[in-house]
Amino acid sequence: MRTRLLLCLPLAVLAVHSDPAAAEELVAPSGPEALPELPPDSVQIPVKAPPGSKEDKQLWRAAGDLGNQLTSLRWTGNGMHWRIRNEDLLGRLDAAAKADPASAPRIGELRKRLVAAQVDSYADLTGKWPIDPTRACQYPRSILGSAMEVAATRDYRAQLDQARTNAARCVDLARATLARVRRSTDALGRAIDGAESALPALPSALPPAPTGT
Repeated sequence: MRTRLLLCLPLAVLAVHSDPAAAEELVAPSGPEALPELPPDSVQIPVKAPPGSKEDKQLWRAAGDLGNQLTSLRWTGNGMHWRIRNEDLLGRLDAAAKADPASAPRIGELRKRLVAAQVDSYADLTGKWPIDPTRACQYPRSILGSAMEVAATRDYRAQLDQARTNAARCVDLARATLARVRRSTDALGRAIDGAESALPALPSALPPAPTGT
């Protein structure tokens, strides 16, 4: 999936922090296309590590595992943005505040928290990453694996050292990116839970169960 990027996102984010109402323009696409192609519970087929040292094998596995975690986290985050739009959380909060003036200040605070978390998460999901946002460390991992394979049969130490250095750098950047996106995704999830606690449940789409006669 190609994530839709906003070229003017940094300026837009600054504008939103000064004018929270503008956040309603900074939401993920409202259709299924907002979600990555792989769900977080996709079955990952184990792949045997190339021959090499214990440290190189751990690095090779880490590069792949981080990519899977980032894909899962993007799925989760994009799904939250889709949910905010699809369930009209902001509009429902506005309606709830109008219907219950006594609770309006608390509902307004929950709305403000949701908007701020929405903006931060959207910026993390669509902003520029220090690694490939789609492939993560796939290329450095592939190069490292190839170098490990060749080094097992002939002197390839220089190339293996370079591949190891590049993969380790990507892993470090991927870990930092994962931590940052996870923080904003978790914050958005808490904000959604807080907003929903002030709202009546949506009616079920399922038909009522038949009653006995």
